[in-house]
This record gives sequence, structure tokens and C-alpha cells, in this order.
Amino acid sequence: PISSFIVSGALSIIGISAIRQVKTRKDIFVASIPLIFALQQFTEGLLWITLQNPDITHIQTSDWLAGLYGVFIGVIWPVYAPFAIFREETDSQTKRVVASMLLAGVGLAAYTIIGMIHEPIVASIINHSIHYAHKVEGQEIVLGMYLFATCAPFILSSKKLLNLTGMIITLGFFAAFFFYQQTFASVWCFFAAMASGLIYFYVRSQKTSK
Repeated sequence: PISSFIVSGALSIIGISAIRQVKTRKDIFVASIPLIFALQQFTEGLLWITLQNPDITHIQTSDWLAGLYGVFIGVIWPVYAPFAIFREETDSQTKRVVASMLLAGVGLAAYTIIGMIHEPIVASIINHSIHYAHKVEGQEIVLGMYLFATCAPFILSSKKLLNLTGMIITLGFFAAFFFYQQTFASVWCFFAAMASGLIYFYVRSQKTSK
């Protein structure tokens, strides 16, 4: 849990600093990404505590925190990531492509909400990471759509630092998928959270270029 809280604290500082650098309203959405990741990692830090101390914390607390973490992963990011890049993008052709990714993200978010209503997420500790148990029909298709909605907008961005951020996060996706399959969601999100710190430098470069 300590690493989750450390990353959360660092990203809170980075996120607030990035938001304070914003000079144009459209930049606020991208600038807020590290801060959202900070809240997500803080949630997982609390979840670690509840899972490690089941005699002290109530079982429903860990279920609630696991569900909240699932909302970050499956509802917020598939919509927020393409929306933030759509708002930031200046190239009209790229913007149209990102709009299609936003539609895919909305579909994924709806799918996640329905799935969580029918089957809540159950968290457990495996190999020093958290495993989130939740049955997903057509997992390969869903993961492909997830990459399309969350990573591809960054990769296609005409902004170099956002492009780099997207490539690093995508690399983390495949590394986590192949080497940490059981705890894939937790490991990848931790990696993506740290990579989101690059957004501060993007926002700062936008400020100096205006």
C-alpha cells in the first residue's frame, strides 16, 4: 500500500502543478489526468489496507473500494481519455478519429456498468499485487476496444509529448498483460499512473509556447 500512496501523493502534486500551469480552458482536461490517477492510486492504497487487515476492516469496505477502482478503470478512463485528447487536439482529421474512439469508450463504460451491476468486482492479493476478479465476456474484443479508447488517442495525437505518453502507457499494457496476467489491471494502472507524470511537461510546454 505504501507505493500506492507514494505515487498518489506525487501525482497529486504533479496534477495540481499541471492545472496551475493551464492558460487555455481546453488544456484543463489533459492537465487533470495525473490528478485522476492520484485518486485512483489512493483508492487502491485504501483497498490494500482493507485486504491486509480483514479482522479490523469490514469485508464490505473492500468490496466497495474494489468497485470504485473498477469504475476508474472501466467507466472513467474509456470516456475521459479520448475526451481529453479530443478537446486538446488541433488537427481536424485526428480529431475526427479520436471522436470515434470516444464513442467506443462510451460503449465500453456502459458495458462495464451493466457488468458490475450483475457481478461485483472481488479483489484479492496475489504475488504482492491485487487481483480483480470479474468475468468479462469476449475478453479479447473488450481489451482491444479498451486499447482503442484509452491508448490510441494519445498515440495518434499530433502533440509529441502526449504521443510519447501514449506509447509508454501502451508498452506498459503489453508488459503487464504478458508478465502479470493475474494482476494485470493493478500492475498496468500503476505503470500508467507513473507515466501520466509526463503530462506536466506537456502542459508546461503549452504555457511557454503561447
